[in-house]
Amino acid sequence: MGYGLSLHRFVDGEAETLDERVTQEVLAPYAVNSAQGSGEMLIQAADGGEAEVNVSADGISVHRFPPGGVLDIVAELADRLGAAILLPDGALVSGEEQRANLPEPFQDGAVVIEMTGAGIQSALDG
Repeated sequence: MGYGLSLHRFVDGEAETLDERVTQEVLAPYAVNSAQGSGEMLIQAADGGEAEVNVSADGISVHRFPPGGVLDIVAELADRLGAAILLPDGALVSGEEQRANLPEPFQDGAVVIEMTGAGIQSALDG
């Protein structure tokens, strides 16, 4: 992919802190390397696809990802965190309630998808 995406959780239009424990539970099995304490890591999916991931309390960014297994990991992470996926040109959410919690500028352009790797890929393919 030529761009990245990021995961953020919102309640009533305000950003919420992501659950660090859930983030680590989901990403740790796929971490190829991570810089201690920096929040940066490289993950690798079962199909060999890799992505650069940056984790902070208010968001997770995923860069240079191929189609396939990496998006399955992203979908699991978004689902378990209750996070929306923000793209350069919109947002992907798992339901209308999640859309309603986005900041107002993101609500109209948000697309409700099945929060799976295939659902994300379908939305990216447009």
